[in-house]
Amino acid sequence: MPKIVDHSERRRELIEASWEVIANQGIEGITLRNVAKAAGCTTGRISHYFSGREQLLSSALRQAHKNAAVRMMKIANGKLDAKQRLIRVSYEGLPLDKSRLREWKVWIVFWAAAASSQNLAAENAARYKDWQDLIARLLTECGTASQHLDSRLYELMSIVDGLGIRLTLTPSPKNRELARKTIADWVGRLDLSEVNH
Repeated sequence: MPKIVDHSERRRELIEASWEVIANQGIEGITLRNVAKAAGCTTGRISHYFSGREQLLSSALRQAHKNAAVRMMKIANGKLDAKQRLIRVSYEGLPLDKSRLREWKVWIVFWAAAASSQNLAAENAARYKDWQDLIARLLTECGTASQHLDSRLYELMSIVDGLGIRLTLTPSPKNRELARKTIADWVGRLDLSEVNH
């Protein structure tokens, strides 16, 4: 009987291997040979699933965002009050553990690469838009009035981006705690004069 191959699992393994290469060597380390070595397979297997380096990179970015989005949506659709959901979704966008730190290393590398690749820039913009829409929804559920939504959205996303970069570069327990406090304090200070009644 022929062996049944789970192709989606194989693709996932190759994508995760590419994350490891990116986290350890940067985007310049992404070669079929390096990813094959990290995955414990041949370059031929990678070529079977991805047409080339750029498709592998796009898939790696898409999967990193998808993993974060799944976690965020679970929280966003949960039973906590709106402000607590906004805080916890924001936490999910920060490198507060080993897995999310690896995601952030991938994202930072892609931001740099997207500056010179239209395909990667488009992929990154699409994923960023998904995150922006979710944060906007939660801010609205917190009572932020429509005339203040864009500025509050920009503020919070900028805070998360800035904290994420800082924590990726200096991932200490103290900085992780300060990041949590910064998000919680910001959400707690949402100006009641700006909310809908």
